[in-house]
Amino acid sequence: MISFKSLHLINPIIRAVTEAGYSKPTEIQMSAIPHILSGRDIIGCAQTGIGKIAAFAMPILQLLKKYTPEHNAIRTLILTPTRELAIQIEENFGIYSKYLPLSKLSIFEGVSAGGQLAALRGRVDILVATPGRLLDLINQRHIELSKIEMFVLDEADLMLDMGFVNDVKKIIKILPKKRQTLFFSATMSDDIRKFAEIILNDPIEITDNPVLSTTKSVQQSVYFLEEKDKTGLLINILQMKG
Repeated sequence: MISFKSLHLINPIIRAVTEAGYSKPTEIQMSAIPHILSGRDIIGCAQTGIGKIAAFAMPILQLLKKYTPEHNAIRTLILTPTRELAIQIEENFGIYSKYLPLSKLSIFEGVSAGGQLAALRGRVDILVATPGRLLDLINQRHIELSKIEMFVLDEADLMLDMGFVNDVKKIIKILPKKRQTLFFSATMSDDIRKFAEIILNDPIEITDNPVLSTTKSVQQSVYFLEEKDKTGLLINILQMKG
């Protein structure tokens, strides 16, 4: 049986995930972790609930731990489309980094920026952010991304559906060209794949039960609204669906 140890994860991470109740890696974790640890870019097609966050979080933590210079710069950026996902990702990083000297922070819309700004004045190794709030703080010169070593774009299809593509492109232009990029999407349309090709360098492709089109079991609805109201509506729909 493949174990977390057989994936060459370090003992502090194995101890943390074992205490959290993880018994063995999922398929996507077995596929992704070795490639991420080797420094490769990843394009992954994976559904929510199959261990995707752990698949990128655990190797990121290990790579950051391997080189821990004295610094005040953000080393890893994870972009995700919603506040709920940002909180979930930060919580997962907290579980896996329990025995590691690495710090994390999530920033997102819908709350006062005061607490987030205060946290940014300390050391932040891993920043989880929604595009809008991140760009606001970049424009206000509260965040600087020139030292990013690893960049994760999570739920890319949802990001594009919610109209964040231009914000994401602006953020990517700020990042160092020399970086490791991990790209995850629940679906892999032609538009998503073309977008991935722009930001990835010779990626390894990992697929776990991809959804290429809408199935008959999916209920579809049409909403007519102003462009400025699109993001708010999508967030409310996601919250209602749980």
